[in-house]
Amino acid sequence: MAEETKFCICCGENVPWNRITRDGNEELTCIYCGFILGAKPLPASAAKCILTVDDVAFVNDLLKGMLVNKGLADTVITAGNGQEFIGLFNARLADHQPVDLVILDLEMPVMDGIAAARMMRALEGKYQVPRSPILFFSARKCDDTLKKQLGVFAPASYVNKGTSSGMDGLVERVDQLVTHLLNKQRATA
Repeated sequence: MAEETKFCICCGENVPWNRITRDGNEELTCIYCGFILGAKPLPASAAKCILTVDDVAFVNDLLKGMLVNKGLADTVITAGNGQEFIGLFNARLADHQPVDLVILDLEMPVMDGIAAARMMRALEGKYQVPRSPILFFSARKCDDTLKKQLGVFAPASYVNKGTSSGMDGLVERVDQLVTHLLNKQRATA
């Protein structure tokens, strides 16, 4: 008998799942990345600022267009690598301008996403501001190492941009994940 699977918006494919109980509620979670399967996100109000970081300009433009067109962000700032992102992030925090969400590619030249996330968390500590959610963006599949990194950098999630669902499918999954992360951030604020 084939293993039962469900679609994971992070991984972008049908995945095996675990059944867990959290806070008295039963949830189905992706066996690979741990995301809650079948969650229906509520519409999010627009974030004031989202930073997108990818070394491919087309991807940054696609993300920026989607975030603005769907009303998920008032301002979207893009960076082409982790070092450029850290400079922009530091400047915003120094000017007391919060960042509601960061979409961060894992594999980039100059400074990769993990190093950038580490520096980002250090800057948040320096300025004593709450942690901004990170949506790691990668063509690689979620493995145990990445799962551990998601825990270290929490609040953090992951989206696989390398699946075969096409651009429309990727945009829809990113939309759902951004909405989920913004709602989760507001619920804990």
